Amino acid sequence: MLKNIVFDFGNVVMNYDPDKILNHYDLSPADHELLKKTIFQSKEWLEIDRGNLSEDEATKIFIKKLPKRLHDQARTIMQTWPSKVVFYQDVFDWMKELKADGYHIYALSNTGMRFANYLMKSKYGENFDGGVFSAAEKLMKPDARIYEKLLTRYHLKAGESLFIDDLKENTAAAEDLGMYGFTFWIDKLSELKDYVSKIGKEQ
Repeated sequence: MLKNIVFDFGNVVMNYDPDKILNHYDLSPADHELLKKTIFQSKEWLEIDRGNLSEDEATKIFIKKLPKRLHDQARTIMQTWPSKVVFYQDVFDWMKELKADGYHIYALSNTGMRFANYLMKSKYGENFDGGVFSAAEKLMKPDARIYEKLLTRYHLKAGESLFIDDLKENTAAAEDLGMYGFTFWIDKLSELKDYVSKIGKEQ
C-alpha cells in the first residue's frame, strides 16, 4: 500500500531558475551573467549542496572573484535568493489533498541548508512530515545512502513510498531501493496525480 510521498525541491515544488531569481535584482545584463556564473554555476555552489561549504563561506569566495562594485549585491543575493523563487502552488494544493487522504509527505533534496530552512519554516513547510537534505547529511542523490537515511529516520518502507524528482538518475536510484519513482516536470502534474491514483488502487 502506498503510504508515503517524497518530494524533491528544485523543479518539483518550485521553479529553480537562476535567471529568474536574478531578475529580481537591479542588475545590468553583463552583471546578471557574471553573478550567475560566479554564484549559481560555480563549483562552490555544489559544495554548499554537498555540505562542504556553508553559504557564508561560499559568499566570501564569491566576493573575492567579483569586482568590488558587486560585493554588496553578491551578499544580498546569497542572503535573500530563497525568497525570490516561484513556488508551484498547484503542487502544494495537491499535497494538502494527499495529506487529507492519509498520505505522509516528506522532502528529499540536494540543497544547502539556507534554502531548506527557508522552505521548511515557511507556510509551505507545514505540508511536510519531515525531510532529509544533502548539506546536512553530506550525501548527495543519487547516492543510495541518502535515500536509506530518509527511510530509516522516518521508519518508512521502500515499497510503500514514492519518490518524485526532476532527474531520471535520482528516481532510478530510488527504484533500485524498491521505492516507486516518478520523473517530474510541472507540466506532468496531472500525469503524476493519475499515477498516484493508479498505484494506490493496485494495492
